[in-house]
Amino acid sequence: MNSKTKVIAVGALAMLMALPAFAQSNIAPTSAAVGVSAAASAGGTSVDVKLQTRITLGKTRADQEIARRITALNDLNTRVQAMAKVSAAAKASISTEVSTEVSNLTTLKAKIDADTDVATLQADVKSVTADYRIFLLVIPVGRIEVAADKIGTVADSMTALSDKLEMRISTAQTAGSDTTSLSASLTDMNAKIADANVQATAAVSHVSSLAPDNGNATVAAANTAAIKQSRADLKVGMQDLTAARADAGTIIKGLKALEASANASTSVSSK
Repeated sequence: MNSKTKVIAVGALAMLMALPAFAQSNIAPTSAAVGVSAAASAGGTSVDVKLQTRITLGKTRADQEIARRITALNDLNTRVQAMAKVSAAAKASISTEVSTEVSNLTTLKAKIDADTDVATLQADVKSVTADYRIFLLVIPVGRIEVAADKIGTVADSMTALSDKLEMRISTAQTAGSDTTSLSASLTDMNAKIADANVQATAAVSHVSSLAPDNGNATVAAANTAAIKQSRADLKVGMQDLTAARADAGTIIKGLKALEASANASTSVSSK
């Protein structure tokens, strides 16, 4: 190998090793331009082999990332379809959106697997994270909606329990028992259930109109802030339900104590 050829080969290898990593992804960069491969192979096949290895590795990791996103989307759709407080039309809309995203990712995978031009491959691999904001937007928003639905479902169940407890308190009061503290606990329970529903609704409203940022830093920041606020709302909603459940426990315990006292009084009177 003459000195000129050595310089070409070394230069090609240096360009290959200096490539930057993709942002927001575990996908490894594929390589430099096709011309580098051609120049390198003219003076040494080892550089060309390394280049092809990087290309293969890039495709493999891209396929893995796409598969991970498709799995997450399908899992989300399964959760959404099981939601109790979401209309059939909303479920159908979400299902269609998920199907579209899965189809687009499947098409992208086929394109990446077939890419032969390195620059095109780099752009396609980068688009897995740049154009498909699955883990930055779609999945978080979907999970927020699922969590809000669960809060609403639990709140409905606790409202039904509250109605039953109210009847028992009323019966105890009619029987002459002092139910002041039980009524106060019931009032607090109902307030907490109502606020849980408010928080769940607010959580969904914050993210319902979000759109992919497509690289726009301002939009990305706004999306992140909205998702963060929704999660905070959900946390408060869950705390409300926990407090309401504690109130229900206090009421049930108090009713049992009143019933036991009433039974004891009846037993004494009958003697």
